[in-house]
Amino acid sequence: MTIQHRTVDIEAAAKLWRDDLSASQIAKRFGVSRNVIVGLAFRNRSLFPWRGDAGKKTRAPGQAKTARPRKQAPELKREPEIPATAYDAERLTHAKLLHHLSASECCWPLNTGGPYLFCAAETTGRYCRNHHARSLPKTNEGKA
Repeated sequence: MTIQHRTVDIEAAAKLWRDDLSASQIAKRFGVSRNVIVGLAFRNRSLFPWRGDAGKKTRAPGQAKTARPRKQAPELKREPEIPATAYDAERLTHAKLLHHLSASECCWPLNTGGPYLFCAAETTGRYCRNHHARSLPKTNEGKA
């Protein structure tokens, strides 16, 4: 199987481009694909000036644009904030940025604004003992 390479006269293609022919129309004249012309135009921007929105479908003069109704974005459910405690205030002096934490340090966020600081207390799990207890939902024991 042999591949035939067709050459495109860049100057002639640029003239057709300036005469407002589309990339597809120019490609047909040279017997190449549209992508060949688009690639030439991209690599030789000084010869192929930008044509703005040329080629895009336009409305007739005086024809009003009809707006489609937009879909409403789903409301995001926010997790209830867990208020800071005195323990969190004590841990701020030892806090670290997330990328400075090791796998054996607590990754509980201590503040709500950047730069975010994390507890960094030694632990065998994700959180230290104090923050692990706070992460669990409160049970309603004794209520009937």
